[in-house]
Amino acid sequence: AWGFDPPHQSDTRTIYIANRFPQHGHYVPQKFADNRIISSKYTVWNFVPKNLFEQFRRVANFYFLIIFLVQLMIDTPTSPITSGLPLFFVITVTAIKQGYEDWLRHKADNEVNGAPVYVVRSGGLVKTRSKNIRVGDIVRVAKDETFPVDLVLLSSDRVEGSCHVTTASLDGETNLKVGIVNVCKSLVQTRSEI
Repeated sequence: AWGFDPPHQSDTRTIYIANRFPQHGHYVPQKFADNRIISSKYTVWNFVPKNLFEQFRRVANFYFLIIFLVQLMIDTPTSPITSGLPLFFVITVTAIKQGYEDWLRHKADNEVNGAPVYVVRSGGLVKTRSKNIRVGDIVRVAKDETFPVDLVLLSSDRVEGSCHVTTASLDGETNLKVGIVNVCKSLVQTRSEI
């Protein structure tokens, strides 16, 4: 009521399963986030300014920067090199360490985003990359595979229609959680009957 909501935005979202959009009628394409995982902090273009900003937010680094600048402007009994050289060394070593760690994150992101997955498109099973999964895609996940995206269980090849999922990479718990297909089917049927 205060005018904070963007105009022309609905409170509901319509997801078309297997991306089968309506042939006739008014169809408004909806924007959803893509499935890429980005855990890195830096890019090639923003590494130096962002890294320097983060390092000088630390009180100790900022203190030594101020001392160095004061020594440059005012005639002091000590040389500016005595505070500037250690500061430069610490900033450089920390930047190299953080740059290497971020490079490893980029490699891990590319590995996860490029992982092959099977998706139902145009009536058939198509091999694609994890980063190309879209909202509404039906994804086939085999035994002992990592889920490439948040999923709703629609089918299982087990007799009781269940699956066992571990969430150790999310919350550290190693016990298996049970997913049951019948609950998901009833949710889908209820929604399709409305």
